[in-house]
Amino acid sequence: MIFILQSCQSQSNFDLTQLTLKGEKINDIVSKDMKPVMYPAGVDKGGVIKKYVNVKGGKANKLLNFNGTSLVGKQSLNSKNGINGISFYYKTKDSTIYKYDVYIFSKKQAKDLLTALKKKLGEPQFTSFSTPEDKINGNFEGLLWVDNTKNHLYMFEYSLDQTIKAKLIVQNNSWNIEEITIFPPFSYWEDYLYDRKRKNDSNFSYQDFLKKELENNPNDIQNKLSK
Repeated sequence: MIFILQSCQSQSNFDLTQLTLKGEKINDIVSKDMKPVMYPAGVDKGGVIKKYVNVKGGKANKLLNFNGTSLVGKQSLNSKNGINGISFYYKTKDSTIYKYDVYIFSKKQAKDLLTALKKKLGEPQFTSFSTPEDKINGNFEGLLWVDNTKNHLYMFEYSLDQTIKAKLIVQNNSWNIEEITIFPPFSYWEDYLYDRKRKNDSNFSYQDFLKKELENNPNDIQNKLSK
């Protein structure tokens, strides 16, 4: 199922950072009065059907809370579609949630989410840029964190000039790369993961990977567009 939600300090008792993604049931998080909209999300290798639920606004707003920060908001005062929300992905076999996405249309809440992520997780393990000039100027497009405490992977897209100002995807991390979903602007992280797996070295960092690539190719594009 998938939900979309909306609000800096939250008054809700629910917090997305409390989710373990290792047993929570979709119906325990999302209620019918939140007016959830359901979509198909494919089938896993074991043949289990996956779905996602999207919720936004109204009673779903209480779910849009990250590390004590309310993310309720909308693109404009009268906006009907640009409402901050959240999607929960779950397996139909046991209704357990395995991933969630947060969509932010409002600039203030996009900035608040970035602040909340850095407060909770510190500096990211990976940063991507659209151009070499953006890297020089510090204008990132994607940040990635690995939370080893909960074994979660956080991927954060950020562009205040776009309709969706920020998007956060949180899923279980895995040594098995095929079990996680990675897409642009995080493709270089996937390249790194395959290299780390070949080395069978859990201490091999993304920065170690970039150093190796640069030694092999002084014009390596990964060094120009990430750090």
